[in-house]
Amino acid sequence: MNRPFRLLGGVNSSSSSSPAASSPEPSVDSDFVVILAALLCALICVLGLVAVARCAWLRRLSAGSSSASGSSRPPPPPPNKGLKKKILRSLPKLSFTPELASKFTDCAICLAEFAVGDEIRELPQCGHAFHVACIDTWLGSHSSCPSCRQILVVARCQKCGGFPAAASSSSEAEARLKERQDSINRFLP
Repeated sequence: MNRPFRLLGGVNSSSSSSPAASSPEPSVDSDFVVILAALLCALICVLGLVAVARCAWLRRLSAGSSSASGSSRPPPPPPNKGLKKKILRSLPKLSFTPELASKFTDCAICLAEFAVGDEIRELPQCGHAFHVACIDTWLGSHSSCPSCRQILVVARCQKCGGFPAAASSSSEAEARLKERQDSINRFLP
């Protein structure tokens, strides 16, 4: 299994007329090149894994220290786990009448058309309506409208601790926003 070294100097020249050709130089074996390439790839992979592990370790340290020191970053939004029963009961219920037929036609959850006398629930933010049983089941595990995915849970105000005005008083909210912008702009030249 021992291979003899192949020498380039002896193979190409039949007579040694030049002094450089007389000194034999070993050739590079193809197995040796493959082994070096494999070792280089392994080194690159190990360095990559070390960099990823270091990054994860630093993130864990910075997350632990920022929660302990009370950083100014806001906490991540809560996962979409559904509405509480108290909030669910506060959503308005309607009895379907022929007058509502022009506004609402069918339940997008069960795909059944509304019949006169059906109990439906209209979502306040988006105005979509569903059968009470259908939407209560949906909102038990989700906090968004199944049609438009608008989030139904509204966060409390940071200053006063109350909830923002309902969608029905959006014109009041717009008026207050315009008034606030006007008061800011009055100091501008």
